Amino acid sequence: MLGLSLDEAALNRVRYLDGAALQARYVSAYQRFLLGLARDRATIIICDDVHWADPSSIELVSQLARISAQAPVVFAFVSRPERDAPGWRLISDTPEQAGVGSVELKLAPLSDTDSRQLVSNLLEVEALPDRVRELILNKAEGNPFFVEEVLRMLIDRGGIVRGSPGGAWVATSDIQTIEIPDTLQGVLASRIDRLPEETKRILQIASVIGRRFQVSVLEAVLARQGLL
Repeated sequence: MLGLSLDEAALNRVRYLDGAALQARYVSAYQRFLLGLARDRATIIICDDVHWADPSSIELVSQLARISAQAPVVFAFVSRPERDAPGWRLISDTPEQAGVGSVELKLAPLSDTDSRQLVSNLLEVEALPDRVRELILNKAEGNPFFVEEVLRMLIDRGGIVRGSPGGAWVATSDIQTIEIPDTLQGVLASRIDRLPEETKRILQIASVIGRRFQVSVLEAVLARQGLL
């Protein structure tokens, strides 16, 4: 599972197990590990971006969540409200597990006032034109990540600059001509398109490896691709 090299004795313990039996071993090992942690102190397991999880991972976590009925272990599942995603099963099925309590917290979009406050807190841009400010807020529809990425895009394109080294952020005349994409994906794609070709290629490779990884792993892949 972790790509570890096993010695002969350890390999013989799993060599002839079929997929179902091997998965049962995984689940049992994880359960013993979490129960061991919980014996020392209460344990919280945070599973972020559950909407991107694959079915096998969801099956594993679903079985692990049951130990909350017998040990001080809390699972926090963070997900977009994508009910068709495999990960939604963790949100919908958990309340039905015997002895496992659950609380569902729904995060609403930011209000217009909160969105304006977010822009102010991030940059304190006093001279941001009203038209641009309204355009950002209307397209963001209360999504704080969209607001952050749009501001970064405006900085990348010179629409917002620092008035002096270490000084306040100010809007330039160029900001009136910068087109703001309608979606978050469009904003991210716009920023990526402005990167040098070699940087974009490295970014594409890194995205396949995962959201987090060791630099040595990326270096090894880049070396194979002839980019190092």
